[in-house]
Amino acid sequence: MRRRNLPALLASASILPIAARAQALPSEIRVLVPFAAGGATDLLARRLQAILEPQGTKLLVENLTGGGSMVAMNRLAQSRPDGRTIGLASHGLIGQIAAGEIPLRLDQFAPLVRIAVDPSVMVVGARSPIRDMAGMLAALRRAPGPTIGAAGPLGTVGHLRVLGLAQEARGEFTYVGYPGAARVANELIGGHLDIGLVKPNDVFGQIRSGELRVIAVLEEERLPQMPDVPTLREAGLQAYPFGRMQLMTFAVAPAGMSPALHEALTRLLRDAVLSPAFQAKANEDAYLADGLSGEALQDAIARSFEAIRAAQARARV
Repeated sequence: MRRRNLPALLASASILPIAARAQALPSEIRVLVPFAAGGATDLLARRLQAILEPQGTKLLVENLTGGGSMVAMNRLAQSRPDGRTIGLASHGLIGQIAAGEIPLRLDQFAPLVRIAVDPSVMVVGARSPIRDMAGMLAALRRAPGPTIGAAGPLGTVGHLRVLGLAQEARGEFTYVGYPGAARVANELIGGHLDIGLVKPNDVFGQIRSGELRVIAVLEEERLPQMPDVPTLREAGLQAYPFGRMQLMTFAVAPAGMSPALHEALTRLLRDAVLSPAFQAKANEDAYLADGLSGEALQDAIARSFEAIRAAQARARV
């Protein structure tokens, strides 16, 4: 895999030598969440909070919305690398950096632990005439095509996943970008949007209540939590025509953190993610919580960066 054009991730996240001394962590750690309270990313932070507080580490969750991830991640990049402030980054931040849309670089952050990897699903409102995947594909193939919404503007992962779907289906659509999945759900329920691309974790409440109907899984296999919902592969379409762009959330610290402190934070968060309580919620809400860290996490971020940048280039053709 070519890496010459990638940001210098390794410079920002040194790996602790085995013989390094243990590092004491602060008793309070501020977690900057780039999205509004009540959303999927916020809930991940608060699940970690509930697990770590009884163990003596208090997470102070601060929601800093705006600019996709720009406001929160800019604050994090300017914070001292002393373990007192971390943030929850996502594929959205990777996409914005890949597109050059924000004045941030990946090497301003030290990746710690992957918190979640989410599948993508296509959903419609309960009153939608689109009942299933066949109906969605038929709508895409009728000019001028449906309106499809996702979190993020043009060029971000949601838009690129929809663009790949439309190209695979030989259809067309009008993209509508929203500041978050909650707005996508509300527009679908109100009948103002035809189809939405979301993470199940973002809208499971509306799915379970029947306000939203899942019509397709944009992955290669069916989800155990939705065994009756077919995949694109079953319709003869590729799930990732532009390359694998994972919808993931991962904890990051400001660059420049000492190796010992980096390892201590990583161990704290990885243990919380892999705990039975966190794993149970991950299974319930259909996301993977693998606790990936170290070079493996850096590689996953690098692969996503490359896939997103390649897809953005193809989208501009």
